[in-house]
Amino acid sequence: MGKESLRDPLGIARVVASLDEELSELGLKVGFHDDLDHFASAKKGIRDEAASPFFDPAVNEVAGGRFFWMSLTDAKNVIVGVQAFRLDTITSSLADWAPSYTIGLYMRRQEVLVPLHPTPPRGTIAERISGRVVYHGELWMDRSLRNRRIVEAFGRLGMLLGLLRWNPDAIWALASQQMATHGHLNRMGFSHLERGFFRWQWGGGDGIDSVEWVAIAERAGLEQMVEEMLTTPQQSRQA
Repeated sequence: MGKESLRDPLGIARVVASLDEELSELGLKVGFHDDLDHFASAKKGIRDEAASPFFDPAVNEVAGGRFFWMSLTDAKNVIVGVQAFRLDTITSSLADWAPSYTIGLYMRRQEVLVPLHPTPPRGTIAERISGRVVYHGELWMDRSLRNRRIVEAFGRLGMLLGLLRWNPDAIWALASQQMATHGHLNRMGFSHLERGFFRWQWGGGDGIDSVEWVAIAERAGLEQMVEEMLTTPQQSRQA
């Protein structure tokens, strides 16, 4: 797993460049960073919130090429958007690994997550996701930027950079009901959404929804998205 070569790395690079250019034309500068401490301090400064345990340097280490985060800054050089990515190698399956790993991260911060069910519902696509798997989290944009095209472009740009950098088997994310049902994740490139991946009886201190959705994009689906973007005029995709 994870040994398959990317079919068209140059095509992915061209799409990444076009998304960066599109955001630049909208007056937004994209930043790429790989320092976990920098991310934690930036989030604290922007939103007065701690990084989630997946990206908290106090409870885990994902440096050394396993992590990056991205910023969007406006014309005044103010950060108005962020997202973060981390690479994990899963030998069992995402369905088996994710619940216990997530609960363990929160416990290291002395925060308690109590699952209503110990595992995701049977039949989840996560049962067949394993190998090199990227978690996409911390997606935030200032309210002034929350239009469909900016969310789509920024999200896709990060996911495709993750695809180029790590050639993962899949990218996954967790989402609230609101995020999952408003179409943002589908437009960013997540082809599969499931309700109830995590179901919490009690959810710690991060305002976690009691029922969380999982979004998954497999490598083949991301490569198909790139092919579509290279061969379909942008005006058509925006219509």
